[in-house]
Amino acid sequence: MKKIIFYLCFLTLFGCAGYEPLFSTKNLSYYIIDIENVNSDKITQKISRNLDNNKFKKVGTKGYKLKISSNKKSIIVSRNVKGEVTTYEMNVNVEVRVFSNDSILPLNILKFNKNFTYKNQINKSNLNQYKKDILNNMVNTISQDIIIKLRSL
Repeated sequence: MKKIIFYLCFLTLFGCAGYEPLFSTKNLSYYIIDIENVNSDKITQKISRNLDNNKFKKVGTKGYKLKISSNKKSIIVSRNVKGEVTTYEMNVNVEVRVFSNDSILPLNILKFNKNFTYKNQINKSNLNQYKKDILNNMVNTISQDIIIKLRSL
């Protein structure tokens, strides 16, 4: 009984020490001045919304302007003997051009490619919802990758 109480006290005192969210906007070395969507589709709009948290101007930090373009493709990967589609692949390609505060030429061009293979379903409404969930997850990981890359510039 004493061991259980000791472990519970130990975990409550030292379990969460030093926790800090990975993508917090507290100690950033940059801020985003403006985000321009080259092609105004849903993917670039979602990425822009995800990056809006980094628009807070801080003294002594670098300012970047971003131009985001994206492309989404769904490809048929395999068919069964009857010719019905059994497997799809969704490809999302995003290109981010990073500009300095007052430059015309980009500092860096970041390219992100995400692929996901999924099986066809009989219920088409479930399939459409599954596609939306896959796309949202891919967009979220791409926007997190953009934040990580901007931190390293």
